[in-house]
Amino acid sequence: MSQPLTVEALLRLVHQYYPVGLYETDPRYESTEEFKRLDKLRRAAVDDASAWNAFLLRVREKMPECSVWDYPNIRYDPAYSLRLGLPGHPEGAAEHKEVVLMVCILAPVHVLYADHSKHVGDITETITYQPPLPMEFQPFAEKLEALAIETFGTTRLSQDVLSTPVPEFQVGTTGFGKVTLADCLFGDHRW
Repeated sequence: MSQPLTVEALLRLVHQYYPVGLYETDPRYESTEEFKRLDKLRRAAVDDASAWNAFLLRVREKMPECSVWDYPNIRYDPAYSLRLGLPGHPEGAAEHKEVVLMVCILAPVHVLYADHSKHVGDITETITYQPPLPMEFQPFAEKLEALAIETFGTTRLSQDVLSTPVPEFQVGTTGFGKVTLADCLFGDHRW
């Protein structure tokens, strides 16, 4: 993306990948030029994930005390995603703390947030933190974000930009009138 990362430029960009006024279940949806562009990019990202895989390796090398989970949502959403489990909070434990990084394939941008999950019986309660993150997450988030910027040249978008409405689209399970730039750039479910 050669233009500055303004809200206006990002809105112009997402209009190249999502058809206006069509549900994903509409028979015409997959024949639109917008869908074809997005599908082509996602398929290319799946077929050649060498930069992403090298990034995952670097994260594992630089933060061996953390668990790294590569979530394969790139098949369905326009972003690579990774969850970095903080030390002392392994997957499956009663309490789990993670920093989440998503790297967009439409523009050189990323999103970073943290989840704190507690399992009580059959119920899982999760608190999601947006930057600025609580202190216990910060050193891991800073290191992870620095690696992402160094590897991909991305910029983290502010919550104000991410929450910009894009009401003319339906993305995933998010319907017309509720879609935001975050949904368009990273998928409608930030897992």
